[in-house]
Amino acid sequence: MRLRILGLCLLCALTFTEASYGQGFVLTGVGPVNRSMGGVATAAPVDATGAIQWNPATISGLPGSRVDIGVDLVYNRNRVNSGVFIGTPGEITGSTDSNAGVSPLPAIGLVYKPVNSPWTYGLGLNTVGGFMVNFPASGSNPIFMPPGAGGVIGSSYSRLAVLQVAPTIAYDITDRLSFGIAPTINMVDAQASPFPFTAPNASGLFPQAVGNRPVWGLGIQAGLFYESSSGFNLGASIKSPQWFERFVWNSTDDAGFPREVTSQLEFPMIVSLGAAYTGIEHVLLGVDVRYIDFDSTQGFGEPTTITPSGLTGLGWESVILVAFGVQLELTDRLTVRAGYSYHENPIREIDTMFNILAPAPYQHLFSLGASCQLTDSIIANLGWVHAFDKTINGPIIAPGGPVPLSNVGLSQETDSFLLGLSVLF
Repeated sequence: MRLRILGLCLLCALTFTEASYGQGFVLTGVGPVNRSMGGVATAAPVDATGAIQWNPATISGLPGSRVDIGVDLVYNRNRVNSGVFIGTPGEITGSTDSNAGVSPLPAIGLVYKPVNSPWTYGLGLNTVGGFMVNFPASGSNPIFMPPGAGGVIGSSYSRLAVLQVAPTIAYDITDRLSFGIAPTINMVDAQASPFPFTAPNASGLFPQAVGNRPVWGLGIQAGLFYESSSGFNLGASIKSPQWFERFVWNSTDDAGFPREVTSQLEFPMIVSLGAAYTGIEHVLLGVDVRYIDFDSTQGFGEPTTITPSGLTGLGWESVILVAFGVQLELTDRLTVRAGYSYHENPIREIDTMFNILAPAPYQHLFSLGASCQLTDSIIANLGWVHAFDKTINGPIIAPGGPVPLSNVGLSQETDSFLLGLSVLF
């Protein structure tokens, strides 16, 4: 029976994976339990998915073997406002909403704790980052007006989805200190139309980058986890950059003849520090601080310079993320959670126009969740996460520099509905 349940969990995760993409770029958490805790997990292991994602050493801190499977149903709203000749009689302004719909993000984690062994084993299969926007052409919004009509890019579409597999192992160095390590294997789906990171066609328009196979990448993560006798826990982990093979798309030139488009992207290095307190009966308090190194990430951190070979990068800056989470066991069968996270916006205002296809401006997230123990071995998990509306503004950028009396505004707001099951064995 347990093998059938584990097989069904894996099948569900793989089924959702090809259609998954997330809000922002680096997701603040994975799975319904971890996300409802605000993503806190570096020193507060609560479920398998969050432990494997944020600190492989913490799988040793879980009370027993378990498998957690969840899906994050994301309803992401992006809006772009733009204008030219602002404040003059010839002012042209408009607003366009992205039609991205609701997207599923899978998360699955398996932890096995042998009896009387210092070793703990885990396997994570999670969507760890991504974004998607789908803007139609516009007759009034200058950014999305067709170039032939005096606009900038016309209809626009982009998608980035990063699925990560992490076989994990942790070792109890002492009764209170554990070390964990995990190689990370990534599969990436990346598409964009138009694609500005290459030389334009003879017409001056950028080609599409939508015909490609999944791209693979590798990295590694490691961490330490300390549990004190007083109830204070500490954790630290580091995820290396995720290095991908070269992206290749089968595109076309102006006449429809084949043109190969290539680029190189990376996923950023992430350093996490965490603390938790379990000294109050039935209560868990946790805090995580993360450093996300976008500035050194190829394709995202490089300056937004327009060259004959296309845009050099998106100009993202490295950011700090702070997350707080609380868990309260109300009864033997009902547990509730809440979380809040704040992270700096990686996009500089001057670079707003270059990031309408890679939107990640939101900064404040609030989450709620609950778990109900249905049987001795099965737990149902529910949750909700809201990313509050955030808008950044900057000028329209031409090859010669910012266009006077112009503006581009990028807004994002997100709601996520979380569902999942945990199986204890």
